[in-house]
Amino acid sequence: MPQIQASEIEYVDAIIIGGGIAGVAIAEFLARHTNLSIKVLEKSPQLGNLASGKLEGWFHTGALYSGQDDAQTFINCVNGVEDLINLYSPYFSEKCNINLAETSEGFFTPQITPQPQGWFNDQPVYIIHPQTDAPEIQSSHLKSDSIQLNIQRNRVLGRLEAAYGKQHNWRVNHRCIAPTYAQVENYEGLTCSLKNSTELVQNLCRNFDASYGIEATNYDIIQTLDSSMNTSAILRDLVASALSQGVMFETGVTIDKLLIDRYGPIRIKSLLCHSNRGLAKRLKAKLFIFAVGQGFEPFLSDLQVRARLKKSRSAMVVAYPALVDINFVRMSTKNRFHFNHFIQRRERGDTQFIYSMLADSGYARDGAEEEVDIEPILESAERYFGQDKLYSRQLFSYECVKTEFISEEEQKRRYSYWIESSPQSNYLCVLPGKFSFFPTVAFQAYQRIKTLINVDECSPPETFKSNPTIEHQATALVADSYPLQIFSESFY
Repeated sequence: MPQIQASEIEYVDAIIIGGGIAGVAIAEFLARHTNLSIKVLEKSPQLGNLASGKLEGWFHTGALYSGQDDAQTFINCVNGVEDLINLYSPYFSEKCNINLAETSEGFFTPQITPQPQGWFNDQPVYIIHPQTDAPEIQSSHLKSDSIQLNIQRNRVLGRLEAAYGKQHNWRVNHRCIAPTYAQVENYEGLTCSLKNSTELVQNLCRNFDASYGIEATNYDIIQTLDSSMNTSAILRDLVASALSQGVMFETGVTIDKLLIDRYGPIRIKSLLCHSNRGLAKRLKAKLFIFAVGQGFEPFLSDLQVRARLKKSRSAMVVAYPALVDINFVRMSTKNRFHFNHFIQRRERGDTQFIYSMLADSGYARDGAEEEVDIEPILESAERYFGQDKLYSRQLFSYECVKTEFISEEEQKRRYSYWIESSPQSNYLCVLPGKFSFFPTVAFQAYQRIKTLINVDECSPPETFKSNPTIEHQATALVADSYPLQIFSESFY
């Protein structure tokens, strides 16, 4: 007898392809605000196992992008803080520990509050910005380099002061309101109330200068709202909330084919896939949402989406135990002088791991034959911490792939989120650009979804109330951050 082949047929209102931060955040927000039935498909065995789990865990509020020519990415980060405080801090009141604080009478700015299980570390990121006596300028001898450094310095000080200093009151009519693009760009002051330092940061700067054989130089050291964040905890809490609202998650799913109606506006009729056990499925839905990061290419051609995306590989170095108990970033107009140090705290069972994440701005185009060079990261770390201290740690390195939107008007990395749909279509394509953009991506995707299908909105609960069963399911579904996976393989 011939072998019988069968495929299961399933229907839900919305199917989300991709179980990274974008797909999970959209599913959670959509479930919280509507009565739609939702299913999330992920090809890996667990959610958040690819790019979302390999990042250094830097929550961007705009500091890193404050010196760029174009302020749009900086503003996107600032808007993300507004969305986080308005849409997540009240609901995840025990976890989302960024909120408005009254810094003077009637004047409010965002702050991170210490919270043991909070998403964000209350230790700030210090931006170290060199001045014209810095090693990169002393070794250059080009007047234009000094000019460019001063231009960048003025942008950094001005934009950060306009957004997070004493220029903008974030509380308006009991709601968090971020400054506008015009408010940030029209501010012309050069003083910055956020300048702050510690002896540890100053010692690191002195170490760096001494490694070049020069006396200590001058730096602007700025205490920012940026922080390290627990990406796995954020994913787990979002998944737990989604589960409590009825969202279904299925991992280990491979998409085989999209069945598309090409008569008139392109619409997806159904999706063919199979599970890791080989079971074939045909999935039908009102709406299909693609949030697949580096796996976008096959879907872009099928859906005739003309997106300019760039995939690049970058390196991370993990040092255990941590090198210092501080987050800092050196900015520069010279790429080889960029350096990031982030401290992360993770727990596995009764064991706590406190480790350093080291990175720079180096990257290689995905698909290129050359490997990402980690030597510049190690060389910079040697200058800040010394060889003895650095190589007394257990060191690991790995590559991660970033998929980013490329600005249409300029061939440069835009770092921003991207959401695209076609009128009268039943699909949406989403790319977060940065993990930090998840609140804005979820909210903006929701706004776009309401233009594609009829949505019965509902009043979300005021706060999320979890339970042990939901928490256990979420923990099983979400992968540990990649460094913790490395530690598990190495130490157990």
